[in-house]
Amino acid sequence: MRILRLFFFSILIVGIAIVFVFALFPSHIRISRVIQIHTSRPKAASVVNDLNTWHEWNELIGATEGSRIMSANSAGPGAAITAKGIRMTITESSDDSVLTKWIQENGRQFTGGFRFIEVGPGEIVAEWFFDFHFRWYPWEKLGSMFYDKQLGPVMEKSLSRLKNYIEIH
Repeated sequence: MRILRLFFFSILIVGIAIVFVFALFPSHIRISRVIQIHTSRPKAASVVNDLNTWHEWNELIGATEGSRIMSANSAGPGAAITAKGIRMTITESSDDSVLTKWIQENGRQFTGGFRFIEVGPGEIVAEWFFDFHFRWYPWEKLGSMFYDKQLGPVMEKSLSRLKNYIEIH
C-alpha cells in the first residue's frame, strides 16, 4: 500500500510539473513571412483577393485536385475555397490587406491574412501571416513548436510564386 501511494503521488507531481512547464509556452503564435514585390498595393490585393488566381501561386490551397471555390463569388469578403481538407474564407478585404479564416476538417480554426505595405514608388512589401490560439493542453502547446517549420517553407515558396505571378501579369 505504501508503494502504491508513493507511485500515485509521484505521478501526480510529475503531471503537475508537466502542466506547469507547458503553461510557460505561449497560447498564441503568429507565423509570418514577407517578400518585396514590384507592384502597387491595389494590384497585389486584387490578385490575393481573387481565388481564381490561387492555383497559380498558393502552395497551401492551389494546384491540388479537388480544390474548388465554394461560394458564388470568387473574390472579396465571403469568397471561399476548399482544398486539402481546409476551407479558407476571405473575411475582410481592402487595398492594404486581405484577412482570412481557415477551418480544418477536424474543426480547428485559425486566422490569417496578407498585408501590403508601400515602401517606395511601385514597390511594396507583402506579409503573409497566420495566427494560432492554443488551449492549455500540453500536447497542443508542444505541437505549436513545429508550426513554423511546417508552414514557413510553404509560405516562402508561395510568396515567391506570388511575386513572379504579379510581376509577370
